[in-house]
Amino acid sequence: MANLLEQPVAVVNSVANQSIRLLRTGERYSKKGQNDDAAGSFLRAAVESRDLLIVRKAIPGSEAERALLKLHNSSLARFAEVWGVYPRKSVPESYHLINGNERYEIRLDPASDFPANFFDEAISSEAVKGRGVKHIGRAGLGAPLVGIRYKTPEREEEMANFLPKGLHMPITLTITETRKVGKGEARRTLVSLAIHDPTKRDRVLIKGRSIPLAANFSAPVLIMASGENEHLMGLFGFLNARRHAKDSGIYLLEPYDPDRIPLLLSHGLISAPLIWREIVPELMSETDIARRYQILAFRYPTSYAIAESGELQRNELEKLREHYDPDGNDPLSRNMVVAGHSMGGVLSNMLITDFDTRIWREISDRPFEVVAADWPNKEAASGLLFFNYDEATQRAVFFSTPHRGANMANSSLAGALSQLAKMPKNVLLGTANFVTKGSRDGLKYQSKARKLTSVQSLRPDSPLLLAMDKSPKKPGVYYHSIIGDRGKGDTPESSDGVVDYWSSHLDGAESELIVPTDHRSYKDPGAVKELKRILRLHAGL
Repeated sequence: MANLLEQPVAVVNSVANQSIRLLRTGERYSKKGQNDDAAGSFLRAAVESRDLLIVRKAIPGSEAERALLKLHNSSLARFAEVWGVYPRKSVPESYHLINGNERYEIRLDPASDFPANFFDEAISSEAVKGRGVKHIGRAGLGAPLVGIRYKTPEREEEMANFLPKGLHMPITLTITETRKVGKGEARRTLVSLAIHDPTKRDRVLIKGRSIPLAANFSAPVLIMASGENEHLMGLFGFLNARRHAKDSGIYLLEPYDPDRIPLLLSHGLISAPLIWREIVPELMSETDIARRYQILAFRYPTSYAIAESGELQRNELEKLREHYDPDGNDPLSRNMVVAGHSMGGVLSNMLITDFDTRIWREISDRPFEVVAADWPNKEAASGLLFFNYDEATQRAVFFSTPHRGANMANSSLAGALSQLAKMPKNVLLGTANFVTKGSRDGLKYQSKARKLTSVQSLRPDSPLLLAMDKSPKKPGVYYHSIIGDRGKGDTPESSDGVVDYWSSHLDGAESELIVPTDHRSYKDPGAVKELKRILRLHAGL
């Protein structure tokens, strides 16, 4: 805000002096807690600067117009922040504000993408500071905001599939119309406001002129990531699955849309959904992609054996579909794209693989019903071993995925780390029969570990990975590989430092891209560009 107020008046155009003074006055009122007066000053500054844009006091595209747009957008954003925390904004009728001799009647435009009371709070994107997320936005008209809808007891069912901090999404507030109405003391300016979803719209009209709709796609992610550490989140989630299991699930990053294709992102070992913090704004900023896709994120305790995490993912998908698409008519149940990094890629691969009975055949040559006849946890084990591919998943993208395991999982350090993981008893129950303290009749595979975790699951001799390598993919599915080689250019002898090419390469892939990076291939600009290409291909763009 200070930078805006300090700009030379000549740049903004001398006619804008009044709006600048109003903005300064509004800030003084705000600091004193005089919110009505602050809202009035901010709104008047926004209205008057918009009027200047309409009459083209600045040449379109000039530095003066850009400064005028910034003045208008900042004034409107500050109004939204003050107004957004007021309970009265939820009243469907219009509301009146006074500033000096000017009276304003505020109404929500019927064309608004959201009702006035949908968001509990609006934060100006200008005020959001932080590191670790590249700024991705769009210059233009309107106040870029972060719209926040919190999880509350009365919204328990509605918000069940949102992250613990609630819904944080990019929105843009615009003034769609101003006009004088009434006579005498009832004379006032009617101000129509609209709350836009900038992922679905990239331009607005102002008096017949098409202008880009301003947006900030990074600010919501910055707020969600505030106070969080990706590496610590991943480590704690691995070491204390017992505690973090309650946070597992498939989460929506925006309100559910029955018409858009779900893109399900799955993180990897000792990781968290925070790894997607740059990919999400990148995708949201591409209007053609954002109009056709809605992003979902799968969160799970990464110390679970892969079979356990796979079952959790399938169960969460089933619950999501029961809640949002019980009739099975939406893309959620018919046309889904999945993308996963590392172990998350293995989980994505499980959704498109026709295992039949191959997992069990890697464990025993005898029928499951015979070997497991006296197992107390027979039913739990069966759910891990026998399951169908996901009918809805039509395309998969694998980032640095160890489809055939990783030799690193055989290291003593990995083994020691896995034994430190605190697992829920019900999770341990499902894999207990494969952990030996002596021989068990009928089993070809027996782990020497005290418990099975994801580490044992990622070893090259893992029954699940061996079975997946021998199993066909579901009919009609497409899949793509994005693989790092650390810039050495030595494929097929390459490695990303964690996963070797022999493990990440898949015959039959629709495409394979080698990027000059380490195991974090999802951060590479070329990889992000490739993901966008694949999504456009799938949507027929």
